[in-house]
Amino acid sequence: MGCHIFDPVFEALALTSPVSLRSEGPAPDRWNWAINARIHYVFPGTKFTAEKTVPVTWYDGDERPPAEIRALVPEAPPAEGAKGKSAQRRADLDNQGSIIIGTAGVLHVPHIGAPKLHPAAKFADYVLPEREQGHHWTEWAEACVHGGKPGASFDYSGPLTEAVLLGSVAVRFPGQTLAWNGPKLQFTNEPRANQHLRRTYRAGWEVAGL
Repeated sequence: MGCHIFDPVFEALALTSPVSLRSEGPAPDRWNWAINARIHYVFPGTKFTAEKTVPVTWYDGDERPPAEIRALVPEAPPAEGAKGKSAQRRADLDNQGSIIIGTAGVLHVPHIGAPKLHPAAKFADYVLPEREQGHHWTEWAEACVHGGKPGASFDYSGPLTEAVLLGSVAVRFPGQTLAWNGPKLQFTNEPRANQHLRRTYRAGWEVAGL
């Protein structure tokens, strides 16, 4: 789900490659991947950000944001049409989504459902822009048939996926800040981490440039 949940903030803020990552939580062992982790990314700031860097934290498994961040998103009713256990859950943080903290307020983006601005009273009169019609599946098919550029073209989705997957490397080195050089595609302070960036392909299955 990483790419789906990272997508709104990655696109809206025009994020690029992170400069560092640090994981808190257990490392995977020989047999199992770690269940819970907090992965802290630091991205370079952009024209859409207030600071020179942008911190992004990924909460994996049962991990949740601290109380002071959860308090920024008041309890919400269950999603419309929810039944059973889903109807008993808080619609804001129990499952999947994002909390984006800005200079004027907080944007809560549930994985399924409309985004919400907080504090609600401050943004009561704000009208969300209309969603562009279309779907990423049909965009891809239309681009194949008629040309053009889909919203998740490789020049966007490639760097997004790369950023998400770097978190999978960070969890192997819990508590250690890994410095990442995006243009060179390597960690600069931990050579062992670079072992997890590429694989050796069988003869006849090599990929040019990798």
